[in-house]
Amino acid sequence: MLRFNVTLLYVFVAFPIAYAILKRWLFVPLMAILDARERDEATAARVHAESLEELQKTIAAAERELARTRIEALKEREKLRAEGRAQWERRLAEARGAARAGIEQASREIDEQAGRASSELPSRARALANELAAKILGRKLAA
Repeated sequence: MLRFNVTLLYVFVAFPIAYAILKRWLFVPLMAILDARERDEATAARVHAESLEELQKTIAAAERELARTRIEALKEREKLRAEGRAQWERRLAEARGAARAGIEQASREIDEQAGRASSELPSRARALANELAAKILGRKLAA
């Protein structure tokens, strides 16, 4: 049958004492550290989630501002483009008008010169004919 051994008594006494010592000096502090770590992890996860949410809000606000600014820039560009086109058309009209005026002035001058030349042509033709005849005949002709 079972014999009672002193070693068994020592084990029954040593185990609760070792458990009490380990609990007091190892398990309780270790559990406190692990609980603190879990709390820190939960806090960090919450802060991370809040940061991500704030980041998403900031990005959305920045994108809205960027879109608004882009629309304003496009409006400004179109306005400047229209002003430039109007100025270009005005300068082109001025240049066309100046060219037309120059052409008309030149046409008038040409017409005047042609009129003078055609009025002088008969008298010059007679003078040249007389001069040519004088050179051919070798003497001066009587008019």
